[in-house]
Amino acid sequence: MPLDVAYIEERMKYHRVPGCSIALIEHGRLMDSKQFGTVATGSGHPVTADTRFNACSMSKFLTSVLVMKLVETGQVALDEPVNDRLVSWQLTDVASKRSEVTLRQVLRHESGVIDATDSFGELDVTFGRPSMTALLNGDTLYHDGPVHVTGEPGQAFHYSDAGFCLIQLLIEDVMERPFANVIRDELFIPLRMHASGYDFEVEGVAFSSGHDKHGHSVAPIIPHYPYPAAAGLWTTTEDLTRVVIELMDAVRGNGRLLSPRMVKDMLSGSSLNPFIGLGVFLDGEQELRELSSLGWGIGFQSMLVAYPYIGKAMIIMTNAELGVHQMDGLIGDIYRATFN
Repeated sequence: MPLDVAYIEERMKYHRVPGCSIALIEHGRLMDSKQFGTVATGSGHPVTADTRFNACSMSKFLTSVLVMKLVETGQVALDEPVNDRLVSWQLTDVASKRSEVTLRQVLRHESGVIDATDSFGELDVTFGRPSMTALLNGDTLYHDGPVHVTGEPGQAFHYSDAGFCLIQLLIEDVMERPFANVIRDELFIPLRMHASGYDFEVEGVAFSSGHDKHGHSVAPIIPHYPYPAAAGLWTTTEDLTRVVIELMDAVRGNGRLLSPRMVKDMLSGSSLNPFIGLGVFLDGEQELRELSSLGWGIGFQSMLVAYPYIGKAMIIMTNAELGVHQMDGLIGDIYRATFN
């Protein structure tokens, strides 16, 4: 179904959202891409296809696809303890000291690494960019106290930014270079994702400002997540379609980076928590299997919903944080009017 421009503009005005970018995939290919509004309230600068939004926790989706690519090439393994390949830091269990947590458990948020409320937050860029070991040790303003396994691995679901910090460090230790460089070389360049990265101070690149639920800019504060793999991505909806289309191609055996087996694994839930796959949320069965990823942070909200087996997807990114779940605000309005 094509995008209803008049309806979207009316709902943006109602919800006080200055800018929005939307991409639709049908039959495994980009069908429609439209941008609305401005990069900042009163700026007069329109959102374009090249305007980058803060993906916030949708960054985890990209990180998880990278992990599956590294599994495919044998760089990491899903079912061995992450400590076996960590070099610069070791995860410990508060009870048994050494942890046997696997990468699969971390991706599913079943590692027993439980974030305290707001323990991993976003702060102004002036607080700097600490190392991942400093973050995990609790030596920064972003997180108080070292990260440990405090729950029983493989059991309850506990959404964990700290777990994806662990994944980032694992990738950096194994690949021996910064996470941003690894994902650029292994994912962004092969998929021609030229508008994706983790640096929001690139000359000549258009970045959207964030806004609150009243449509007021959060500037001059620039929210900064010092853990790129969990929440640091700046990207566009069209770049995200390239990752989704790669998954769709892969299930048919035509993927550039992934095999059908890797995508099937990514879209398989655990017996205890069938709603969570490897870095994505799940719903539906077999051909109607749905994956979703949500982004929510200071000034931004976004959502990605995809059906890899039938080649259908929708990606919505906005530059306003409305204080309600995505489905209860502008994103939900657009999704229900367009995608159902």
